[in-house]
Amino acid sequence: MIYRVAKKENYVVLDKAFLKDEQLSWKAKGLLAYMLSLPDDWSFSLADLAIRSKCGREATAKILDELIEAGYLQKVQERGKDGKYGGVEFFVYEASKRAAIPSTVVPSTEKPTLLNNNLLNNQLLKDKDDKESTNTAYHFYVQQGFGTQTAYIASKIRHWLTIFSEDMVIYAMKLAVVHNVLRWRYVESILQNWCNQNIKSLADIAIDQQRFQARKQQVSSHSKARRRKIIPQWFQQRDQEQESRPTIDFAAERQKILALLRSE
Repeated sequence: MIYRVAKKENYVVLDKAFLKDEQLSWKAKGLLAYMLSLPDDWSFSLADLAIRSKCGREATAKILDELIEAGYLQKVQERGKDGKYGGVEFFVYEASKRAAIPSTVVPSTEKPTLLNNNLLNNQLLKDKDDKESTNTAYHFYVQQGFGTQTAYIASKIRHWLTIFSEDMVIYAMKLAVVHNVLRWRYVESILQNWCNQNIKSLADIAIDQQRFQARKQQVSSHSKARRRKIIPQWFQQRDQEQESRPTIDFAAERQKILALLRSE
């Protein structure tokens, strides 16, 4: 018997696949469940996990290695601007990235019993299409380091895929990568801006970018024209007037004045 509580807050939605993975130990499943319960932008460290798990640093490191081996965890060594290695960043995956191991069981030659239920078949096909569409956009999300898989992110991606094509959702994430802002909130702001501007295709995006560049160049040209100083005509004629004026011989004038004073 299991006694549950009403889920109103302080709960997390997880895919149960990793809990049924027979390759994982109970400790690995527990640690993975804990890591997946944290926010997407959570920064993990071995020291912090060792304290929280109360298993010790060495035991926690072994559990992390188990998750890495099973494809649920990726450890990336960061590099600084000087090329030297820095800290370690962990990327957590709710679904294993490990390739599925082909089954060695000989398939049965008997015809399987077919379930004649059109409604069920249609629903299964729809679920499959939705999952593949979401996974493609989500895989890009994970591969580019935006964060880990959560039900919240999956629902957000699924929502925008009902409004835009998958190529547009991925393109919005590419723009976030180019601007080095790996946050879903930033991606969603791009998508919302397209929605407000009634942009519906990649062609519309290209046209909008061309218009933006044209406006930018126009503003730049206008600013340069305003900064250019107009030289007044009187300033240009100044040198000509100075040349036309007779040159005064101050020494000769002085002698004239002295001679006039002596004569008096």
